[in-house]
Amino acid sequence: MSYTPPPSGYLVPPAPGAGPRPGTVTASSMLLYLTSALLVLSAALSVYTYSALSTSEIEDIYRQGGADPSMAESSAAIVMGAAYGGAVLTVVVAVLFVILGLFVNKGKQWARVTTWVIGGIGLCCCGFGLAGQALTASLTGGSAGGIDQDEITRRLSEQMPDWTTGVSIVITVVQLLALLAVIILLALPPSNNFFRKPAPEWTPPAYPV
Repeated sequence: MSYTPPPSGYLVPPAPGAGPRPGTVTASSMLLYLTSALLVLSAALSVYTYSALSTSEIEDIYRQGGADPSMAESSAAIVMGAAYGGAVLTVVVAVLFVILGLFVNKGKQWARVTTWVIGGIGLCCCGFGLAGQALTASLTGGSAGGIDQDEITRRLSEQMPDWTTGVSIVITVVQLLALLAVIILLALPPSNNFFRKPAPEWTPPAYPV
């Protein structure tokens, strides 16, 4: 749709996106795309890791850990459901980051605010994920209700490729740093000026000569 300039003597808002996009905004959008790619990689890694196990194998592991047949069956279903369901949710979030990156580049204020909110949640998730991995590595699960959690964890780990844990940690750390950088970049003065709505410009009325 073509733009028709208003008559003179009116307050005319500047055209959207007329100002140059600062490097801070461009960098933040690129980091959002990077985060999206890492999320997809993380989802693929999760699916690959648990695809090495079948539901019956997980049931056997839980039975060997002291669980009765019905509990072993339900536990195996929960483990597999959480793995694949989490992968799907991760891909959805990855798509959301791509959308936010596109609109952040266009100077949309709602995209910047949404990025701050979701980025902050992502920082918390990455931090808790790293803390949980460190805690799992340093502590033992013990036994509860006759079920040996240590034995179950050990047997599950033995069935998974050894390199997946290290790769998962690296992905989480890079995601955390990328999201932190995005939040900071979008709060810097050049970004503020780009997202701030310019004041309307007044054009004087034209008088006939």
